[in-house]
Amino acid sequence: MTRKPSVACRHPEVIMLYEKEEDISGAANIIAEQVDEYRTVPVTRLVGEQIREHKPSVILFAMSSVKLSIELYTKLLKNQQIAYRHYAIVLCKNKESALAFRSCIKGVFDNYFVYLPLYEKFRLKMIVHNGLRQSQGDDHYAGLDDDQLERIDTNLASLIELSSQCKRQLLDSVDSCKASVEQSTEQLPHGSEGMSHDKALVKSLAKQHIEPLLTQLELEIKDGLDLILAQLTSRHSEIKDIKQQVIAKQQAKIPTHALVSSLLDEQEAKPPKKKILVVEDNQIYREMIVKVLEQDEYDTEQACDGLTALKMIKGNDYALILMDLYMPHLDGINTTKQLKADNDGKDIPVVALTSNNNRELIKRWAQVGLKGYILKPSNRTEILQAVKTAIEYG
Repeated sequence: MTRKPSVACRHPEVIMLYEKEEDISGAANIIAEQVDEYRTVPVTRLVGEQIREHKPSVILFAMSSVKLSIELYTKLLKNQQIAYRHYAIVLCKNKESALAFRSCIKGVFDNYFVYLPLYEKFRLKMIVHNGLRQSQGDDHYAGLDDDQLERIDTNLASLIELSSQCKRQLLDSVDSCKASVEQSTEQLPHGSEGMSHDKALVKSLAKQHIEPLLTQLELEIKDGLDLILAQLTSRHSEIKDIKQQVIAKQQAKIPTHALVSSLLDEQEAKPPKKKILVVEDNQIYREMIVKVLEQDEYDTEQACDGLTALKMIKGNDYALILMDLYMPHLDGINTTKQLKADNDGKDIPVVALTSNNNRELIKRWAQVGLKGYILKPSNRTEILQAVKTAIEYG
């Protein structure tokens, strides 16, 4: 049984950010099979704080467009809600795969995956697996994160302060010892000649032996602690430099406005793709045709019967319709007739999908308005040639 993605995992390693739940169901279930600590999160005004709190190693952006995913990721980086080592994946529709690819090449995202339509289940699993390895593994260690650096910085500062206090206390103890020896010597009683001799002897011992020992101890304490303090201060300075480097790397990760604009301008500069509606009740064959068309830079939409196709045609500008002739609810011939009657005189070329090559039938199809046919089973070359001819001469 397929395990559903959790929406309440307390410490997720992988998070998918999304706009429309119906768009991500397939991809979400695939990742849920693979990762226990996984969570899907709808994009709301609180999403940044949720990311900051959970710090997932892998973040998948499943917005309705690559542009929106770039904008969301940039915002999270700028607000330092993603300020740690992570792996960012953009999920996209097939028609935006070129933009997603370029955004990865330019260093915006770490990887991309086409999830609408969803074909390569195991490639998605491999991308997530590699993302976890790179964001967590020692082989790809990228340095300490901000929290770790902050703790080290604070601990070092505390240690420096304690060392300074220790130095002052030890030197104060030595001074106190010197004063105590001098005071004890002065307090020796005066009296007989023997007592005076003893006092002179104690003073001599203090001056020749005790005071030099205390002075030497004072110098050694001072030199030793000064060396330790100098080393700690140097380490403290190094940690500050590392923190600045980490901040600089995080800032460098943020896509610049110029980069985002150039990516989107390149996308908009391309001529729009021809849109083709594939009407076929056999899902396997329908998806095979869709894959062939999309690999050849056509944009596609799908319908499983004639009634659905007629609803989709309203408000859409299709360059071509590929129509199965034998479908439930409304067959291809009657769907084509209805299309011609309802489409305000606009002639959208229709190519039949059929396993029957009877010449008499083909003539009847032509009379109805079909511009050609593709015999089942068909290969890539046959499909593309029929499509090209129908679009050019239809």
